[in-house]
Amino acid sequence: MELNIAEIILESRPSPFWNILKQIGVNKAIGVLPRGFNDWRQFQEEYPWDYGPLMRYKNMLEDNGLKLVGIEDNPPMDGIRFGIPKLKEEQLEYVLTMLENMGKLGIKLWCYNWMAGFGWSRTHTHIRGENGEFVSSFNIKDVENAPMKYGKVEASTLWKNLKDFLEYVVPIAEKYGIKLAMHPDDPPIEEYRGIARIMNSIENYDKYLNLVKSEFIGITFCQGNFTLMTDDLPSAIRHFGNRIFFVHFRDVKGNKYNFVETLIGKGKTNLVEVMKAYIDINFNGVMRVDHTPTLENDMEFLPGYSYLGRIYSIGYIKGLFDSLINNK
Repeated sequence: MELNIAEIILESRPSPFWNILKQIGVNKAIGVLPRGFNDWRQFQEEYPWDYGPLMRYKNMLEDNGLKLVGIEDNPPMDGIRFGIPKLKEEQLEYVLTMLENMGKLGIKLWCYNWMAGFGWSRTHTHIRGENGEFVSSFNIKDVENAPMKYGKVEASTLWKNLKDFLEYVVPIAEKYGIKLAMHPDDPPIEEYRGIARIMNSIENYDKYLNLVKSEFIGITFCQGNFTLMTDDLPSAIRHFGNRIFFVHFRDVKGNKYNFVETLIGKGKTNLVEVMKAYIDINFNGVMRVDHTPTLENDMEFLPGYSYLGRIYSIGYIKGLFDSLINNK
């Protein structure tokens, strides 16, 4: 196994952080759709997932020493997830266009999710960790009285629409060799504000992997979510094996209804055993740090995406991997 670390790039223009990444040995990027590249006259001639914006975004990263290896973002998709007529067809065309353009540009990884209505959720974004760092957390009690907004949506609806979606997108993924890496529900609870969650257990991931037969259907193994599904994260890694395309290396304390994110090495997971499991399956996908705490005098682009926190976490992963490989 070779350690293939990339880092998510959230800035729409070159940043000093990009140089720091290269200085610590990270020269691969996970991108978001380039929404910051709209025409300066405010006429949106192309969508962020169209060829032109994606091409310019890829070129900008590579002109600054970062190879774009994946997209962790998506066009509007709730019409697809909910199965809303007409809107579903329109949004499906967005996704197919994005995948085709990714394929033409040699971007071979797409991290997507099936969190309908609401994306990943935290109820506290800046609480103090055990050493004073800022961390985020979730407590289900904080959203018990939140309005449904979209009404009640059953799991069966989401499963049907997911299968239909995969039947549409798998042919183009196979044509261009794009790996479809499903991110877990975050948090992996049974429902959120009336909407069922289905990517929330090991068993449901097994079901997902068998909805449509394709070697390009796989997993974004976000450790912070999967460790809330199982007490044996290394076994889950070995269970899924080569269906893990992408890893978010992070940790939490608590349970899926009430948890806090932590510095790597301070959570509930035995990260030595986790890294051993990746080595055992000869993981050859992409790994990045995720949801890192914000340290003193840190620069924070978004909660969970501070500069010093990410630098610390990258160093931790590199040291952990090197120590295990060198003593194998």
